[in-house]
Amino acid sequence: MVVFRLLGFLFIVAALMALGSDALLSLENGEVTMRSFSEFWALLHEGSRDAFTGWAGSGAPEGLRMPIDTVMGFPAWGVLGIVGIVLAGLIALLRRAD
Repeated sequence: MVVFRLLGFLFIVAALMALGSDALLSLENGEVTMRSFSEFWALLHEGSRDAFTGWAGSGAPEGLRMPIDTVMGFPAWGVLGIVGIVLAGLIALLRRAD
């Protein structure tokens, strides 16, 4: 349980870092600029992002293609933050159930 709470916390921290990066990028450009999750993933490791999008385009089930494309277009801080909050919340609920 501690590992999953830590993982959720790390996702939330990564979301805050992505939000700060977008804020600095916006200040630098003079206009509001937000990186999509796809762009953020490419900054971390472009090869794995390309492999995933290739699978999503041709090997994923038909019902998952559109949701995956949508999530890849969302702001990176939103995707990471939601994953972190959901993960931490689920672990908290499971802990209460025990």
